[in-house]
Amino acid sequence: MANGSFADARMLPLEVYRSEAVLAAEHERILHPAWHCLGRTADVPKPGDHFVGELPHQHADSTFGSRQVLVVRGDDDVIRAFDNVCIHRGAPLATGCGNEARFTCPYHAWTFRLDGQLIGAPYLPEIVASEHRLGALALEEWEGFLFVSANPAPTPLQPSLAGLSDVVARFRMDRYVPVHQEIEIWATNWKLLVENFMDSYHVFKVHRATFGVGSTSPLNTTMHPGTDAWAHHVALDPDEMAAANNTDLVGDWRRAVVLAAVFPTHVMQLQPDYLWYLQISPLGTDQVRIRWDVSVAPDVLSAHADPDAYVRGILQLLRAVNGEDHPVVESVRRAADGPQFARAPLSKYEQNVVDFDRFVARRLAL
Repeated sequence: MANGSFADARMLPLEVYRSEAVLAAEHERILHPAWHCLGRTADVPKPGDHFVGELPHQHADSTFGSRQVLVVRGDDDVIRAFDNVCIHRGAPLATGCGNEARFTCPYHAWTFRLDGQLIGAPYLPEIVASEHRLGALALEEWEGFLFVSANPAPTPLQPSLAGLSDVVARFRMDRYVPVHQEIEIWATNWKLLVENFMDSYHVFKVHRATFGVGSTSPLNTTMHPGTDAWAHHVALDPDEMAAANNTDLVGDWRRAVVLAAVFPTHVMQLQPDYLWYLQISPLGTDQVRIRWDVSVAPDVLSAHADPDAYVRGILQLLRAVNGEDHPVVESVRRAADGPQFARAPLSKYEQNVVDFDRFVARRLAL
């Protein structure tokens, strides 16, 4: 799987989806060193704006969960990421999202500036505040997304995504307005969810009542070979579905839907009218946390007499799409507990699935 022609490609061995040892190896070689999308620059437009995100994390007892990260825009307009714990006794500093001029620990009132610098510790006159800061994590902005890594010396992200920027920059999605966020837990393996999102082959069957309506998918989809960092394909909707109010796009891009993955855990559906993206984090071999967010192009949003109704329509569609995927992806995970079957060839419309699987296989040396 790690190399070879597409004709030789097959589904990964079932052991890869059910083995605790494989998941531990994935954390060490794939998840922990990687960049993970936690949100967008539009989520923190002003100094003091902040939110708490989560990185995949393996606990000391070998169970899987999350590492809470505080993302905040500073007074200097720089966006930073910190471990969401007070350096005194480890109490969480923030929950959810909001705006603060500074962060005060709810336990002993240690107070920190937006850049992480300690500025006050009550009844501790001997402490030198300038010597203490919140634990910082690496953060990079890419096309309006905020990626964070727990790796103390990560390989820079942006150079590896230059080719994907060539595809998506024309949408100017950094301007898209956040309108919704939701968290779900599915009983499946995290890789099956990534694979499903990047699988163009299943749309005509699983999504025949939603995305498949009025479409000849997958025949309207162009697959593009991926890299070791990302993959994408582009589907064209019928002309009448073009986003007439998005003035940034020309030609077929006005009716294009880009499905892209930034390996390992970020997937997105980018359209002229809206952006739908998922943050995927394993909680075990058979459980995954999904945070999905929706943002809408500003000119599309402003063109609607009832923007709230327009957003409700998008959410109704996406919840229906999730409802179609959910039982199928969970059933594949359940089947992975059974005996290994003779794996058959894959469709060319699963090219991006193969791209992702090769990424996984190279790092696990399968």
